[in-house]
Amino acid sequence: MTTPSNSSGPGAAFPYADQGLDLHARVVNALYRRLAIPRNRIDVRVEDDLVTLRGAVERTCEKSFAEALAQSAPGIVAVQNEIMVRPESRL
Repeated sequence: MTTPSNSSGPGAAFPYADQGLDLHARVVNALYRRLAIPRNRIDVRVEDDLVTLRGAVERTCEKSFAEALAQSAPGIVAVQNEIMVRPESRL
């Protein structure tokens, strides 16, 4: 006999609640897993459901990719991208 799954617990409405991950950790983890994003050059700030990205990267595509990754993290409503694009020689 199988037991029906409980879909009314704390993780039902918010599936990441059981994992104990907050919004900041989700965004940082999303950025960290992508090798195309320089890990030590982007600062992530979260206030409510708004993420602010700051730092400097070498290419415009890195800036855009970081924003897209942050926006795709569950629970994020808006991303303010303040990442600056500077060639490597100026970093």
